[in-house]
Amino acid sequence: MPSNSSTRIAEPLLGGPGGIHLGFAGARFRRFQAYILTSLLGVTTFLALALQAPCLSSGYAQPSASARMCAGPLATAFLGQLNPDVPGRAGGGEAGLSVLDARLVTAMQGVTDDVSVFMPFVLILNVLGIAALGVGLLVLARERAWLVAVFASPVILFTLGSTLDPVAVALSVWALILFIGAPPVRSRPWASGMLVGIATFINPLALLVGLALCLAGPHPTRAAPHRDPRMMIAAAAVTSALILILDGSAVDRVMHWFSDAVDGGSFASILVLARIGDAEVWGPVWATAALGVVAAVSIAMILVRRNGLDPAVAACLLIGGYLLLAPGMMTWDSLWLLPFLVLAVHRWWVLIVWALAEASFAVSIHLGDVSGYDSDHGLEPAWVALFTLLRLFALVAAIIFAGENLHRQRIRAPRRITVAAAGVPPRRG
Repeated sequence: MPSNSSTRIAEPLLGGPGGIHLGFAGARFRRFQAYILTSLLGVTTFLALALQAPCLSSGYAQPSASARMCAGPLATAFLGQLNPDVPGRAGGGEAGLSVLDARLVTAMQGVTDDVSVFMPFVLILNVLGIAALGVGLLVLARERAWLVAVFASPVILFTLGSTLDPVAVALSVWALILFIGAPPVRSRPWASGMLVGIATFINPLALLVGLALCLAGPHPTRAAPHRDPRMMIAAAAVTSALILILDGSAVDRVMHWFSDAVDGGSFASILVLARIGDAEVWGPVWATAALGVVAAVSIAMILVRRNGLDPAVAACLLIGGYLLLAPGMMTWDSLWLLPFLVLAVHRWWVLIVWALAEASFAVSIHLGDVSGYDSDHGLEPAWVALFTLLRLFALVAAIIFAGENLHRQRIRAPRRITVAAAGVPPRRG
């Protein structure tokens, strides 16, 4: 008769008690698992490229680009166009790009005026970014099979041809690796700061990753060593200053963003879809509220970090808290939450619900854009608002279970110490 009941065996699928599915695996099994996960990431990336393949033959320039999942900020800006004029969507265009995204568009416009030449270059950069992200996650969590939630995520499918955010997320993950010194990588806080500084000018959400490292460094979990964040902060500041000297458009872009901040996927966009107020009013209000949530989460983590703070959990809570009330939360913004969410939340059903909600939103927002030029075939605003609301509920659930990780970390160590003190070897598996 087996010693474990069926309920006990099923606990890993439900999250289970601390350590139930963290059994020690041999090096051969870990290598095999890494090969499988890497292959799965390759399949997901191939599907993302296949989704963009019909767009390469002038598909980005066609009016039906949104319906065919071809439309994205980089392609739209390269063509000198704006997003379709539909409620709850930002205007976009070149002025709405980040500093490094805009520099890429400007540099490539000096080489070619064919978007079908420009976008393959973007896809190559993003494929390299996704590959670096996958390698970084394997370094951070070699024995965690739930990384499949990243490597098969639909978020990758819908962001590969949009912006340079896959590159920025990869830089942020490697900044985490270089900061904590996850074996076999040595700790290099100055390099971590440089990566955070570069990623910030692709998407300012990288600042929240840097903030998470500052909060968790002096008070890490038992699995991570103490790290002083001052060198990282200095390197990030120097890198940012150099980029600002080379391109001083960052301030103007921030000011433009505040005037055109309301975009799909947010509570603000739902209000605009419902004709309650307008984007010019709601943008600054929800942006201020989101920054207030970041401040509140930071204070809360300062109060509890004496018991140890996992930087991945801190980044998940900070990014998730900001995105919850941000005036815009497009699919490429969700990509920032993806690696830290999987490292922080180990419950399969939460990750599956979140992935399905992201996929449904990604499709609905593109179909909603179709109504900007063809009202007979576009998705009704009510349906776009419904999928947006479901996605926000899934984000709330993800944040709750990421916060639960802090509580589980606090109660896990004393139990193990008690078992060891009693002279009984801890249960493995």
